[in-house]
Amino acid sequence: MMTMKLLGRPLLIRLLSLLLAAAPVALLGSCNTENVLAKAAREHEEEFKKIDDGLIMAYLTRHNITNYQRLNSGMYLVPITEGTGTAVTSGKTVEVKYIGKFLTANRDGEIFDNSTDNRTPCGCISFVVGAGRVIKGWDQGLLSFKKGDRKLLLIPSYLAYGPTGSRRPDGSYGILPDTPLLFDMEILNVQ
Repeated sequence: MMTMKLLGRPLLIRLLSLLLAAAPVALLGSCNTENVLAKAAREHEEEFKKIDDGLIMAYLTRHNITNYQRLNSGMYLVPITEGTGTAVTSGKTVEVKYIGKFLTANRDGEIFDNSTDNRTPCGCISFVVGAGRVIKGWDQGLLSFKKGDRKLLLIPSYLAYGPTGSRRPDGSYGILPDTPLLFDMEILNVQ
C-alpha cells in the first residue's frame, strides 16, 4: 500500500474512476476505426474533388481549350480525332496508345509515361476495360471512346493514384499523392 500513502486515498480513487470511465470510450473507439478512416478518406476525396476541378479548369484556360466535355465523375474529355469504329464497353479488350503528362502549372506538359516506351510493335498497351488493371479514370473514361478516337483525358487525382501516389521501384515518387493527370489517348483496337 505504498502507492496509497504516496498518492493519498482521494487522489487514488479519482485516478481509478477516470481510468474506468475512459475504458469504454477507448474500446468503442477501436471498434469504429474503420468508420473514422472511411470518413477521413471520404472527406479527403471531397476536398480534392474541388481542388482538382480547379486545377483542370486552369489547365484548360491556360491552353485556350473550350471544346471539352465534363463527365459526372469529374473527368474531362477533349476530342482530337473522331473515330468511326466499335465503341469501348466494359469487358472489351482495347489497345491504347497514350502519353501521360502532368497538368499543373509548375509541371505543365511534363511527360511521366508513354506507351511507346513499352517497346511493343504497336507502341501501345492492351488490357480489358473494367477489370481493374488500370487506374479508375481509365476504366471509366474509356467508356466514352470508340476505335479510332483520340482524346485528351484529364483525370482528377481521386480517379488516378489518389492520396498514395505512385512509387518507382526505388521507392521514390513517380507521381506525387493527390496529382491530377492528363492522358493523350488513342484507341487503336477494340475486341
